[in-house]
Amino acid sequence: MKNRMLVNSKFLRLLFGLTLFAMVATSCDDDDDNGNSNVTNPTLTQAATDAGLTTLNEAVTAAGLVSDLESAAEITVFAPNNTAFSNLLSALNVDNLDQLVTEIGGIENLEVVLGYHVVPAVAFANDLADGEQELTTLSGQSLTVTKSAAGVSVTDAAGNTFDVVTADVAIDNGVVHVIDGVLLPTLTLPTVVQAATDAGLSTLLDAVTAADLGDALTGAEAITVFGPTNDSFAQLLAEYGVSDLNGLIDRLGAATVSAVLQYHVVPSVAFSHDLSDGMMLETLQGEMLTVNVDGANVSLTDQDGLTYNVTAADVAIVNGVVHVIDGVVLPIDRPTVVTAATDAGLTTLLDAVTAAALGDALLGADAITVFAPTNDAFADLLAAQSVTTLEELIDKLGAEAVTDVLEFHVVPAVAYSGDLTDGAMFETLDGEMLTVNVSGTDVTVTDVNGNTFNVTTADVTIENGVVHVIDGVLLPTL
Repeated sequence: MKNRMLVNSKFLRLLFGLTLFAMVATSCDDDDDNGNSNVTNPTLTQAATDAGLTTLNEAVTAAGLVSDLESAAEITVFAPNNTAFSNLLSALNVDNLDQLVTEIGGIENLEVVLGYHVVPAVAFANDLADGEQELTTLSGQSLTVTKSAAGVSVTDAAGNTFDVVTADVAIDNGVVHVIDGVLLPTLTLPTVVQAATDAGLSTLLDAVTAADLGDALTGAEAITVFGPTNDSFAQLLAEYGVSDLNGLIDRLGAATVSAVLQYHVVPSVAFSHDLSDGMMLETLQGEMLTVNVDGANVSLTDQDGLTYNVTAADVAIVNGVVHVIDGVVLPIDRPTVVTAATDAGLTTLLDAVTAAALGDALLGADAITVFAPTNDAFADLLAAQSVTTLEELIDKLGAEAVTDVLEFHVVPAVAYSGDLTDGAMFETLDGEMLTVNVSGTDVTVTDVNGNTFNVTTADVTIENGVVHVIDGVLLPTL
């Protein structure tokens, strides 16, 4: 797990500039033992300009700190040197200061880190009492400063102790002490529940509550959550033909919904800068997600090859990070249309699809809705055509006509029952239109000849769409 020890890149450049300024000021000022100069001390900006410290001026300006620093009545700055920052980058396993800024969780926490290195009073080394003393910083948190015969050291909120390596660099409103480490305050980050609330992911929170996963997520040592938006859940509900989360739980089962949610959680911290193209992430559910990185765009691909985009990245939480995505990732093994038809006992339909050589077309389609006749429905058609077998029907109507009949049962789009409205018309693979009628929970389908049949089993999800079982064979124009 990555530590929650982060610093502002702008502030780091500021302190880097202060470190260099300390070297210049020490060599050119004529100070007495109390740090009182015989000449007028420059402002931070003036000193940085005179010394060619352009990065310091840029950092102070970019951070909006010029007025605050130069107008403060009295300040003491504990300024980490370059080695301190390098050591922190290595300890946190990040590549640069911008990545540290990402992981801190926002400008408010950056200001906390900045203020934690500044005491609103002037404290030269000779002003410090021997032994330990508490100094309140601009962040409102305290530092422990210890003065001994060996020198002065500073201890932060995390218990890290660093030495003052260059003391008493006078500036016009205070003093700078250069230290060999970065001081770490206590940072406030939201829990995963608070972050999801702030991001408006209310349906995700409802699902987590229903699956009783809240304590597991908030209590985990390190997590990365890919959080679907409310619109993503709404789309999933529509796909399964249900109106709310309870309906989805009834349709899929509580255990499956829990597995779906766990498929969105990785038990380690992965900010966007930790992700690489092709990276595989194992989820709490046990299945793998594939990360795709294309420039600034990040997406996920599930085990079925479906891809979801990260729409808001790097929401830092107390035990990890949340990335918002535009879909609900499903670990469910969704059957092919052939498997679904087999499971439903639609053997005559399968025989007809095989005879018409349509299997590959259906399996390879991007999106389909199949109105699948039962075996009894085919038996009724055979009787109506005065034949006893599928082969005789093909001989009577011709192979092309039978192919047209089968294609008339397939719509090249996904339409769950929740997508169907009364009187809606759908163009089929055959090119002719089907009419759907909805009355309460009852759904019927009418062909071009006026024959109407009932949907007896709705919303059988397949890997590339959905199957609705019907009690009759729809007929196109023959």
